[in-house]
Amino acid sequence: MRIGAMSAKAANHTTTYDVLIVGAGPAGAAAAKELVKNGYRVAVVERERLPRYKICSGLILDRAQDLLAEHFGTPPEDVFCKPAFLKGARLCLKENSITDLPLSKPRVYNVWRSAFDHWLIQQSGADVLESHKLIGFKQMENSVQASILGRDKEPLKIEASYLIGADGGKSCVRSLLDPAFEKRVHWHTFAQLYCTGAIALDPEFYYMFFDPSLSAFYTWLHCKDECLVYGVGAQTGKAITPYLEDSTEYLTKQFGLKIEKVERKTGCVATDMAISGNFLLGHGRVLLAGEAAGFMNVFGEGISSAIATGHIAASAVCQAGGSGKTALSIYAELAEREKQLTAKSWKVAEGLPIAKPPTKERRKI
Repeated sequence: MRIGAMSAKAANHTTTYDVLIVGAGPAGAAAAKELVKNGYRVAVVERERLPRYKICSGLILDRAQDLLAEHFGTPPEDVFCKPAFLKGARLCLKENSITDLPLSKPRVYNVWRSAFDHWLIQQSGADVLESHKLIGFKQMENSVQASILGRDKEPLKIEASYLIGADGGKSCVRSLLDPAFEKRVHWHTFAQLYCTGAIALDPEFYYMFFDPSLSAFYTWLHCKDECLVYGVGAQTGKAITPYLEDSTEYLTKQFGLKIEKVERKTGCVATDMAISGNFLLGHGRVLLAGEAAGFMNVFGEGISSAIATGHIAASAVCQAGGSGKTALSIYAELAEREKQLTAKSWKVAEGLPIAKPPTKERRKI
Protein backbone atom coordinates (compact mmCIF):
# COMPACT_ATOMS: atom_id res chain seq x y z
CA MET A 1 0.00 0.00 0.00
CA ARG A 2 1.21 3.47 -0.87
CA ILE A 3 -0.42 6.07 1.36
CA GLY A 4 -1.04 9.37 -0.42
CA ALA A 5 0.66 8.05 -3.54
CA MET A 6 -0.76 10.81 -5.73
CA SER A 7 1.18 14.05 -5.76
CA ALA A 8 0.05 17.63 -6.25
CA LYS A 9 1.06 17.35 -9.91
CA ALA A 10 -2.06 15.25 -10.42
CA ALA A 11 -4.15 18.41 -10.05
CA ASN A 12 -3.17 19.39 -13.58
CA HIS A 13 -4.14 16.18 -15.35
CA THR A 14 -6.27 13.07 -15.06
CA THR A 15 -4.74 10.04 -13.38
CA THR A 16 -5.96 6.67 -14.63
CA TYR A 17 -6.71 3.56 -12.60
CA ASP A 18 -8.59 0.38 -13.38
CA VAL A 19 -10.85 0.79 -10.35
CA LEU A 20 -11.45 3.65 -7.93
CA ILE A 21 -12.79 2.72 -4.50
CA VAL A 22 -14.29 5.27 -2.11
CA GLY A 23 -13.95 4.28 1.55
CA ALA A 24 -11.13 2.46 3.35
CA GLY A 25 -13.27 0.35 5.67
CA PRO A 26 -13.71 -3.46 5.50
CA ALA A 27 -15.78 -3.33 2.29
CA GLY A 28 -13.29 -1.09 0.52
CA ALA A 29 -10.32 -3.10 1.77
CA ALA A 30 -11.86 -6.41 0.68
CA ALA A 31 -12.63 -5.05 -2.78
CA ALA A 32 -9.18 -3.53 -3.15
CA LYS A 33 -7.39 -6.69 -2.06
CA GLU A 34 -9.26 -8.91 -4.52
CA LEU A 35 -8.71 -6.50 -7.41
CA VAL A 36 -5.00 -6.00 -6.74
CA LYS A 37 -4.58 -9.75 -6.43
CA ASN A 38 -5.98 -10.06 -9.95
CA GLY A 39 -3.63 -7.46 -11.40
CA TYR A 40 -5.83 -4.36 -11.35
CA ARG A 41 -4.47 -0.90 -10.57
CA VAL A 42 -6.57 0.38 -7.70
CA ALA A 43 -6.87 3.69 -5.86
CA VAL A 44 -8.75 3.99 -2.58
CA VAL A 45 -10.02 7.43 -1.57
CA GLU A 46 -10.50 7.89 2.19
CA ARG A 47 -11.70 11.24 3.49
CA GLU A 48 -10.13 10.82 6.95
CA ARG A 49 -6.49 10.54 7.93
CA LEU A 50 -5.59 6.95 8.76
CA PRO A 51 -5.95 5.33 11.18
CA ARG A 52 -9.31 7.01 11.73
CA TYR A 53 -11.93 6.63 14.44
CA LYS A 54 -15.04 4.59 13.64
CA ILE A 55 -18.08 4.45 15.92
CA CYS A 56 -18.56 0.71 16.25
CA SER A 57 -18.54 -1.93 18.96
CA GLY A 58 -15.61 -3.51 17.15
CA LEU A 59 -16.82 -7.07 17.62
CA ILE A 60 -15.98 -9.75 15.05
CA LEU A 61 -18.41 -12.62 15.35
CA ASP A 62 -19.02 -15.96 13.71
CA ARG A 63 -19.16 -15.41 9.94
CA ALA A 64 -16.98 -12.32 10.07
CA GLN A 65 -14.19 -14.41 11.60
CA ASP A 66 -14.43 -16.92 8.75
CA LEU A 67 -14.40 -14.21 6.07
CA LEU A 68 -11.52 -12.45 7.78
CA ALA A 69 -9.47 -15.65 7.87
CA GLU A 70 -10.28 -16.41 4.23
CA HIS A 71 -9.46 -13.00 2.77
CA PHE A 72 -7.01 -11.37 5.20
CA GLY A 73 -5.62 -13.93 7.63
CA THR A 74 -5.18 -13.56 11.39
CA PRO A 75 -5.26 -9.99 12.75
CA PRO A 76 -2.13 -8.83 14.61
CA GLU A 77 -2.18 -8.38 18.37
CA ASP A 78 -2.09 -4.59 18.21
CA VAL A 79 -5.60 -4.32 16.73
CA PHE A 80 -7.18 -6.03 19.75
CA CYS A 81 -8.57 -4.43 22.91
CA LYS A 82 -8.51 -5.87 26.40
CA PRO A 83 -10.12 -8.32 26.76
CA ALA A 84 -9.02 -9.37 23.29
CA PHE A 85 -11.65 -12.11 23.14
CA LEU A 86 -15.15 -12.10 24.59
CA LYS A 87 -16.97 -15.22 25.68
CA GLY A 88 -20.10 -14.25 23.79
CA ALA A 89 -23.09 -11.92 23.62
CA ARG A 90 -26.01 -11.65 26.01
CA LEU A 91 -29.55 -10.34 25.72
CA CYS A 92 -31.51 -8.64 28.47
CA LEU A 93 -35.20 -8.62 27.57
CA LYS A 94 -36.65 -7.56 30.91
CA GLU A 95 -35.18 -5.87 33.97
CA ASN A 96 -32.07 -7.84 34.97
CA SER A 97 -32.98 -11.15 33.28
CA ILE A 98 -30.10 -12.18 30.98
CA THR A 99 -29.86 -14.94 28.37
CA ASP A 100 -26.95 -15.94 26.14
CA LEU A 101 -27.19 -15.35 22.39
CA PRO A 102 -26.35 -18.58 20.52
CA LEU A 103 -23.07 -18.24 18.61
CA SER A 104 -21.18 -20.83 16.56
CA LYS A 105 -17.71 -19.67 17.56
CA PRO A 106 -16.31 -20.11 21.09
CA ARG A 107 -15.15 -16.49 21.29
CA VAL A 108 -15.74 -13.04 19.85
CA TYR A 109 -12.87 -10.84 18.66
CA ASN A 110 -12.80 -7.45 20.41
CA VAL A 111 -10.90 -4.92 18.28
CA TRP A 112 -10.40 -1.20 17.92
CA ARG A 113 -11.91 -0.36 14.55
CA SER A 114 -9.33 2.37 13.91
CA ALA A 115 -6.44 -0.11 14.11
CA PHE A 116 -8.40 -2.99 12.58
CA ASP A 117 -9.54 -1.05 9.50
CA HIS A 118 -6.04 0.37 9.02
CA TRP A 119 -4.58 -3.13 9.09
CA LEU A 120 -7.13 -4.34 6.54
CA ILE A 121 -6.41 -1.61 4.01
CA GLN A 122 -2.67 -2.10 4.46
CA GLN A 123 -3.12 -5.69 3.25
CA SER A 124 -4.76 -4.59 0.01
CA GLY A 125 -1.73 -3.34 -1.94
CA ALA A 126 -3.79 -0.47 -3.39
CA ASP A 127 -2.80 3.18 -3.59
CA VAL A 128 -4.56 4.84 -0.65
CA LEU A 129 -5.32 8.54 -0.78
CA GLU A 130 -6.11 9.46 2.81
CA SER A 131 -7.59 12.86 3.66
CA HIS A 132 -9.12 12.95 0.17
CA LYS A 133 -12.79 13.48 -0.55
CA LEU A 134 -14.94 12.53 -3.52
CA ILE A 135 -16.89 15.60 -4.64
CA GLY A 136 -18.43 14.35 -7.87
CA PHE A 137 -18.28 11.91 -10.76
CA LYS A 138 -19.79 11.29 -14.16
CA GLN A 139 -20.20 8.04 -16.01
CA MET A 140 -18.90 7.71 -19.56
CA GLU A 141 -19.44 4.80 -21.95
CA ASN A 142 -16.33 2.92 -20.81
CA SER A 143 -15.23 4.72 -17.65
CA VAL A 144 -16.08 6.85 -14.66
CA GLN A 145 -14.48 10.27 -14.26
CA ALA A 146 -14.22 11.34 -10.61
CA SER A 147 -13.41 14.68 -9.06
CA ILE A 148 -11.47 14.47 -5.81
CA LEU A 149 -10.57 17.15 -3.30
CA GLY A 150 -7.04 16.58 -1.99
CA ARG A 151 -5.72 17.02 1.51
CA ASP A 152 -4.52 20.49 0.60
CA LYS A 153 -7.90 21.33 -0.98
CA GLU A 154 -6.36 20.76 -4.38
CA PRO A 155 -8.70 19.25 -6.99
CA LEU A 156 -7.67 15.92 -8.47
CA LYS A 157 -9.16 14.01 -11.37
CA ILE A 158 -9.22 10.23 -11.54
CA GLU A 159 -10.59 8.18 -14.41
CA ALA A 160 -11.29 4.49 -13.84
CA SER A 161 -13.15 1.72 -15.58
CA TYR A 162 -15.26 1.24 -12.45
CA LEU A 163 -16.03 3.04 -9.21
CA ILE A 164 -16.93 1.10 -6.06
CA GLY A 165 -18.69 3.03 -3.31
CA ALA A 166 -17.74 1.50 0.04
CA ASP A 167 -18.17 4.63 2.09
CA GLY A 168 -20.65 3.52 4.72
CA GLY A 169 -24.29 4.18 5.52
CA LYS A 170 -24.12 7.89 4.83
CA SER A 171 -22.56 7.21 1.45
CA CYS A 172 -21.48 10.14 -0.67
CA VAL A 173 -21.29 7.83 -3.70
CA ARG A 174 -24.87 6.66 -3.21
CA SER A 175 -26.24 10.18 -2.76
CA LEU A 176 -24.50 11.35 -5.95
CA LEU A 177 -25.45 8.22 -7.86
CA ASP A 178 -29.18 8.23 -7.13
CA PRO A 179 -30.52 11.37 -5.38
CA ALA A 180 -34.12 10.18 -5.76
CA PHE A 181 -33.32 6.93 -3.95
CA GLU A 182 -31.55 8.87 -1.20
CA LYS A 183 -34.70 10.86 -0.48
CA ARG A 184 -36.52 7.62 0.33
CA VAL A 185 -33.93 6.45 2.87
CA HIS A 186 -34.89 6.70 6.54
CA TRP A 187 -32.39 7.10 9.35
CA HIS A 188 -31.83 6.19 12.99
CA THR A 189 -29.53 8.07 15.36
CA PHE A 190 -26.96 6.43 17.65
CA ALA A 191 -24.81 7.75 20.50
CA GLN A 192 -21.95 5.96 22.23
CA LEU A 193 -20.00 6.82 25.38
CA TYR A 194 -16.53 5.74 26.48
CA CYS A 195 -16.40 5.94 30.27
CA THR A 196 -14.31 5.02 33.25
CA GLY A 197 -16.36 3.38 35.95
CA ALA A 198 -17.83 0.04 36.97
CA ILE A 199 -20.85 -2.21 36.48
CA ALA A 200 -21.95 -5.53 37.98
CA LEU A 201 -21.65 -7.47 34.70
CA ASP A 202 -19.03 -9.90 33.40
CA PRO A 203 -16.59 -7.80 31.32
CA GLU A 204 -16.01 -10.72 28.93
CA PHE A 205 -19.47 -10.46 27.35
CA TYR A 206 -21.24 -8.02 25.05
CA TYR A 207 -24.66 -6.98 26.38
CA MET A 208 -27.78 -5.88 24.49
CA PHE A 209 -30.78 -4.51 26.38
CA PHE A 210 -34.32 -4.63 24.98
CA ASP A 211 -36.42 -4.15 28.10
CA PRO A 212 -39.80 -2.80 26.91
CA SER A 213 -39.55 -0.05 29.53
CA LEU A 214 -36.55 1.46 27.74
CA SER A 215 -37.25 4.37 25.43
CA ALA A 216 -34.22 3.56 23.24
CA PHE A 217 -34.95 0.73 20.81
CA TYR A 218 -31.39 -0.54 21.28
CA THR A 219 -29.03 -0.19 24.26
CA TRP A 220 -25.66 -1.96 24.37
CA LEU A 221 -22.64 -2.20 26.68
CA HIS A 222 -19.25 -3.89 26.77
CA CYS A 223 -15.65 -3.25 27.81
CA LYS A 224 -12.65 -2.04 25.81
CA ASP A 225 -9.35 -1.65 27.61
CA GLU A 226 -10.08 0.49 30.67
CA CYS A 227 -13.39 1.83 29.35
CA LEU A 228 -17.02 0.89 29.67
CA VAL A 229 -18.51 1.46 26.23
CA TYR A 230 -22.24 1.84 26.01
CA GLY A 231 -24.72 3.50 23.73
CA VAL A 232 -28.28 3.81 22.48
CA GLY A 233 -30.25 4.00 19.26
CA ALA A 234 -33.24 6.27 18.66
CA GLN A 235 -35.42 7.47 15.82
CA THR A 236 -33.97 10.31 13.79
CA GLY A 237 -35.60 13.58 14.69
CA LYS A 238 -35.66 12.70 18.37
CA ALA A 239 -33.13 14.28 20.71
CA ILE A 240 -30.70 11.50 21.63
CA THR A 241 -29.84 12.78 25.11
CA PRO A 242 -33.13 11.77 26.81
CA TYR A 243 -32.73 8.24 25.46
CA LEU A 244 -29.15 8.08 26.70
CA GLU A 245 -30.12 9.35 30.14
CA ASP A 246 -32.99 6.87 30.33
CA SER A 247 -30.72 3.91 29.50
CA THR A 248 -28.11 5.17 31.97
CA GLU A 249 -30.76 5.25 34.69
CA TYR A 250 -31.84 1.73 33.76
CA LEU A 251 -28.29 0.34 33.84
CA THR A 252 -27.67 2.08 37.16
CA LYS A 253 -30.79 0.64 38.75
CA GLN A 254 -30.57 -2.88 37.36
CA PHE A 255 -26.81 -3.49 37.20
CA GLY A 256 -25.16 -0.92 39.47
CA LEU A 257 -23.59 1.20 36.73
CA LYS A 258 -21.25 3.83 38.18
CA ILE A 259 -19.75 6.39 35.83
CA GLU A 260 -16.61 8.14 37.03
CA LYS A 261 -15.80 10.11 33.90
CA VAL A 262 -17.03 10.26 30.30
CA GLU A 263 -13.85 10.09 28.22
CA ARG A 264 -15.54 10.39 24.85
CA LYS A 265 -19.02 10.80 23.40
CA THR A 266 -19.65 10.04 19.75
CA GLY A 267 -22.62 9.58 17.47
CA CYS A 268 -23.70 8.52 14.01
CA VAL A 269 -26.73 7.75 11.89
CA ALA A 270 -27.67 4.47 10.19
CA THR A 271 -30.15 3.74 7.42
CA ASP A 272 -33.19 1.48 7.55
CA MET A 273 -32.19 -0.07 4.21
CA ALA A 274 -31.29 -3.50 5.63
CA ILE A 275 -34.40 -3.77 7.81
CA SER A 276 -36.68 -2.91 4.89
CA GLY A 277 -34.73 -4.89 2.28
CA ASN A 278 -34.17 -1.68 0.34
CA PHE A 279 -30.80 -2.38 -1.30
CA LEU A 280 -29.04 -0.36 -3.99
CA LEU A 281 -26.21 -2.25 -5.69
CA GLY A 282 -25.33 0.53 -8.12
CA HIS A 283 -25.97 1.88 -11.59
CA GLY A 284 -23.87 1.47 -14.71
CA ARG A 285 -20.18 1.33 -13.87
CA VAL A 286 -20.70 2.35 -10.24
CA LEU A 287 -21.15 -0.45 -7.69
CA LEU A 288 -22.01 -0.06 -4.02
CA ALA A 289 -20.79 -2.41 -1.28
CA GLY A 290 -21.27 -2.85 2.44
CA GLU A 291 -23.52 -0.46 4.30
CA ALA A 292 -23.50 1.93 1.34
CA ALA A 293 -25.51 -0.70 -0.55
CA GLY A 294 -27.77 -1.35 2.45
CA PHE A 295 -26.05 -4.41 3.92
CA MET A 296 -26.09 -4.56 7.70
CA ASN A 297 -27.10 -7.46 9.91
CA VAL A 298 -29.21 -7.52 13.03
CA PHE A 299 -27.86 -5.68 16.10
CA GLY A 300 -25.74 -3.52 13.79
CA GLU A 301 -23.22 -6.21 12.79
CA GLY A 302 -21.85 -5.04 9.46
CA ILE A 303 -18.27 -6.33 9.23
CA SER A 304 -19.23 -9.71 7.77
CA SER A 305 -21.47 -8.27 5.04
CA ALA A 306 -18.94 -5.52 4.32
CA ILE A 307 -16.11 -7.97 3.68
CA ALA A 308 -18.40 -10.30 1.71
CA THR A 309 -19.95 -7.66 -0.55
CA GLY A 310 -16.67 -5.81 -1.06
CA HIS A 311 -15.10 -9.04 -2.21
CA ILE A 312 -17.94 -10.03 -4.55
CA ALA A 313 -18.18 -6.52 -6.03
CA ALA A 314 -14.51 -6.85 -6.94
CA SER A 315 -15.09 -10.39 -8.23
CA ALA A 316 -17.88 -9.05 -10.46
CA VAL A 317 -15.50 -6.51 -11.98
CA CYS A 318 -12.92 -9.24 -12.58
CA GLN A 319 -15.47 -11.58 -14.20
CA ALA A 320 -17.04 -8.91 -16.41
CA GLY A 321 -13.98 -8.57 -18.62
CA GLY A 322 -14.44 -11.66 -20.77
CA SER A 323 -17.99 -12.71 -19.90
CA GLY A 324 -20.06 -10.46 -22.12
CA LYS A 325 -22.02 -9.45 -19.02
CA THR A 326 -21.88 -6.18 -17.14
CA ALA A 327 -20.16 -6.05 -13.78
CA LEU A 328 -23.40 -4.83 -12.21
CA SER A 329 -25.44 -7.78 -13.50
CA ILE A 330 -22.82 -10.22 -12.21
CA TYR A 331 -22.71 -8.41 -8.88
CA ALA A 332 -26.50 -8.60 -8.61
CA GLU A 333 -26.35 -12.38 -9.10
CA LEU A 334 -23.55 -12.84 -6.58
CA ALA A 335 -25.13 -10.49 -4.02
CA GLU A 336 -28.45 -12.33 -3.92
CA ARG A 337 -27.19 -14.70 -1.23
CA GLU A 338 -26.01 -11.74 0.85
CA LYS A 339 -29.47 -10.20 0.62
CA GLN A 340 -30.98 -13.45 1.86
CA LEU A 341 -28.50 -13.69 4.72
CA THR A 342 -29.26 -10.11 5.73
CA ALA A 343 -33.02 -10.76 5.73
CA LYS A 344 -32.51 -13.98 7.69
CA SER A 345 -30.44 -12.20 10.33
CA TRP A 346 -33.20 -9.64 10.93
CA LYS A 347 -35.74 -12.41 11.55
CA VAL A 348 -33.89 -12.97 14.83
CA ALA A 349 -35.12 -9.54 15.92
CA GLU A 350 -38.80 -10.11 15.16
CA GLY A 351 -40.71 -9.13 18.26
CA LEU A 352 -37.87 -7.00 19.61
CA PRO A 353 -38.11 -3.18 19.73
CA ILE A 354 -35.04 -2.92 17.47
CA ALA A 355 -37.15 -4.13 14.56
CA LYS A 356 -39.87 -1.55 15.22
CA PRO A 357 -38.57 1.62 16.88
CA PRO A 358 -40.85 3.24 19.49
CA THR A 359 -43.25 5.99 18.56
CA LYS A 360 -42.95 7.81 21.86
CA GLU A 361 -40.44 8.23 24.63
CA ARG A 362 -40.67 6.34 27.87
CA ARG A 363 -40.84 9.54 29.84
CA LYS A 364 -39.55 13.06 29.85
CA ILE A 365 -36.14 13.49 31.48
